Amino acid sequence: MRAPRYIFGAMTIPAHAALPKRRVLFIDDEPGLLRAYQRFFARDLVMAFAATGAAARAELAAFRPDVVVLDLHLPDDDGVEVLREVRRRTPDLPVIITTSYSSMQPVVEVLGLAHSGYLVKPFDLNELARTIHDVR
Repeated sequence: MRAPRYIFGAMTIPAHAALPKRRVLFIDDEPGLLRAYQRFFARDLVMAFAATGAAARAELAAFRPDVVVLDLHLPDDDGVEVLREVRRRTPDLPVIITTSYSSMQPVVEVLGLAHSGYLVKPFDLNELARTIHDVR
């Protein structure tokens, strides 16, 4: 599928170039998935990556994302604790939860940690792209 194009005078500009790129922080401990994110979204997003809860906290402060994509299973930390930290720092920041455990969604909802999307692994990267695009 080709990206729509906008025409301004004699110059044609791809649609993804017409809007500022969203800043997305991907937090996941799977190196292969982080590489997949980097390749898939290279043209459309400004990205930062974190593989641990500690790195995620540092990137939240330094990178200042528009959206966070958060895996709830991290090697050094509980992803729910990272989500709590995100909510404490920036309550309105959209967070898309990714996890291998479909049973975690009710836990996150019960804790009152509202999120902007929930994807169970494995998921299609196009589905993640739509979710990132749709969150405000």
